[in-house]
Amino acid sequence: MNEKASGDALLVLFQEGKPCQNWVLEKLVTTIGRWDDNDVTIPDRWVSRHHAQIRREGGRYIIEDLGSKNGLFVNRKRVTRPVVLEDGDRIQIAPQYSFTFVDNEATAPLFQGQSGVLIDEYAHRVWVHRQELDPPLSSAQYALLRTMVGAPGHVFSRDELISFVWPDEDPAGISAEALNSLVRRLRKRLMSVDPSHRYVFAVRGHGFKLEQPPTRARLDRAHH
Repeated sequence: MNEKASGDALLVLFQEGKPCQNWVLEKLVTTIGRWDDNDVTIPDRWVSRHHAQIRREGGRYIIEDLGSKNGLFVNRKRVTRPVVLEDGDRIQIAPQYSFTFVDNEATAPLFQGQSGVLIDEYAHRVWVHRQELDPPLSSAQYALLRTMVGAPGHVFSRDELISFVWPDEDPAGISAEALNSLVRRLRKRLMSVDPSHRYVFAVRGHGFKLEQPPTRARLDRAHH
């Protein structure tokens, strides 16, 4: 599913056990943290401003803690010194967020059997219910989805979404109806593939949030 250059590894973000976003590790140093100046930004208070980094040395990828407050864990062991990553290693930075490291030789279908919205950050591709959106989303729709999919369940204010979707525009010039219309178009695109789930929800008086559909296991339990 992920188009990456030969020799590039992949970092896949999971929230509550479900893959939701990924990054190709094409830089010599990839930083992870809460602030926007990181290569991989996780908007969670548990995550430090600059939490960790992955350094590429030849064919190896080395992860290290940058003095984070709550720690960095690889395969459930706290990292106190640089660690060489291996294919399939699980990296934990917050209770709800973890990553899986996929090395440059891995060919396993990482998202096989998964549903919901998945984004390939590197190629700007989007899958819904394991089906790629074609034609692709507009730039505004993609920016809106990218903002929300990294934090499912988080309610984004209208001002926040406007600043992410139209960063070069004066927020005062973007009407509430323009954002509402964009949300409706995005929801329609997602539901055209998976009409069983609404995906983007309005929270009256606060803004909007994205909810991934429940896993099959959760659905099965709900019926018993």
